[in-house]
Amino acid sequence: MKIIFLRHGLTMANIEKKYSTPDTRLEESGLYILDKTKELLKNYKIDQVYTSGLIRSQETAEILGYEDYLVDTRLNEMDFGDFKGQNIYDVRENHKDFFAKEKDAYFDTTYPNGESRRDVINRLSSFLDEKSREDKNILAISHGIAIRSTLFWILKDLDNWQSFWIDNGSLTVYKIEDGKRLIESVNLI
Repeated sequence: MKIIFLRHGLTMANIEKKYSTPDTRLEESGLYILDKTKELLKNYKIDQVYTSGLIRSQETAEILGYEDYLVDTRLNEMDFGDFKGQNIYDVRENHKDFFAKEKDAYFDTTYPNGESRRDVINRLSSFLDEKSREDKNILAISHGIAIRSTLFWILKDLDNWQSFWIDNGSLTVYKIEDGKRLIESVNLI
């Protein structure tokens, strides 16, 4: 069985370097990215599709022709709390104390009224633990940090966090076989 993660299509928040909000939508000028994704997905038999609870992942599913999907909020992007909707660089400039604290506890620092990276890793691991017991090929449409977090369901060395990037429209594929968790591909575009 395979669990295939797909990062949603491009949004204006991605382009403008802003922390997304729950109602962030896909940017029409970036839909061409999903044409490549659609071609890549032809290589996989998909039994069940899941999206996050965020609009952009559901729009991605529909654009790719998946109308019959289930929403699972464990696939949501990291909750950046009070920083949602703001420019990333402005937030870093205006909240230097927070980011200094984050440097010392990168995975355990909780964003104001949001969550920590460890929270996201645990949430996505819960999804993967549950779905890896099913005998289905699953497509999970999710988000950049959320998908990066799934890598640490297999990899245990969090020092590798910065070694991975997840592009919009890319696939990250896990193969579960004979009780083994295998990374088949990361950021396939």
